[in-house]
Amino acid sequence: MENLVRRGSHPRLSVILVVEGSPSYAMRALESVQNQDLYDLQIVVVCRDTAPGVRHSLEVAAGRDIHIDLIDVEDAARGACLRAGFAASRGSQIIAMNADEWFAPQSLSKMVDAACDAAADIVFPTVSLDRYDAHRERHSRVLDAAPLAIEDLSSMARELAQLIPSGLIAQTSGVMYSRSLFDACLSHDKAYRTVGFMACALSRAQRVSGCGDACFHTVAPKLTDVFDPTMFARLSDDVRALDELTGSLAETGDGSQLMMASQKFYFAGLVACIENLCLSPHGVSSIERSARMRDMLEAPRTRQMVAALKDDHRGFGLLFGPIASARPTRCVMCTHLAAFLNRTGAKTA
Repeated sequence: MENLVRRGSHPRLSVILVVEGSPSYAMRALESVQNQDLYDLQIVVVCRDTAPGVRHSLEVAAGRDIHIDLIDVEDAARGACLRAGFAASRGSQIIAMNADEWFAPQSLSKMVDAACDAAADIVFPTVSLDRYDAHRERHSRVLDAAPLAIEDLSSMARELAQLIPSGLIAQTSGVMYSRSLFDACLSHDKAYRTVGFMACALSRAQRVSGCGDACFHTVAPKLTDVFDPTMFARLSDDVRALDELTGSLAETGDGSQLMMASQKFYFAGLVACIENLCLSPHGVSSIERSARMRDMLEAPRTRQMVAALKDDHRGFGLLFGPIASARPTRCVMCTHLAAFLNRTGAKTA
């Protein structure tokens, strides 16, 4: 297939849209960007192993809109689509997104304005984590970016202590970066969709701003649909990057609060790993499950977290006790009990 790439202008913003496989919402993602009220815009659509029907629709759209560049990538390596999209981009600011994500109207112009007003290297939109029930009704959890404003190390420590528990620390997609910052962080963390990428960006940024009036919709993680054997390793990588970032700010007045936020982030991620291991259908045998559970519970980072939170773990639910005592069987039982109580609407704290 022939790439459709236009050369010339240097727009204010390039949006890199990665389309892999046969996503049913690829055109919704593209149209959500096309229909923004920002004209100074380039849309780089990157296709890899895209279904012929989806690829044709994207090609028709590219032929009708001078803002769209369409490229194909055959490299199967992780991050190859993003690197190809960035190489084709020309904007002074960059946003990357996937085909199952979309922007609310007028979001991009508001983010560009926020970047100009604050001279920001990073602009966070408000993020809506969406899930759909059996009736296709949308249920959302909103991560509000409105209060975010970082101008120096002191405000970095203060805001990071809020950024971590809010969940925005793990949100790389839909965020606006200066071109030079995106390039540097992409070279540092080729996986992109990790806390490591965001930690790199925050450590290098001079100013960071939140744009509460802009809204980016993404799909809420489905923790129990399929067993993911790499989930705990990715959590370990994420927390290592987060620990490095919070450690560099430890001497600020909010250092202890930052460290606690990092511990709570790890606890939440560990609970998600345990739920994925115990509740996913067609997961693993009981022997392998016990071995994996023990590895997670006895990991040095887990024991460090338990020691840090043992005196203040109210509200952590049923699993903190079994995790603290490193008892795999109790973890399995409490995970199923917590899932049952959540389904019935009972409190687990």
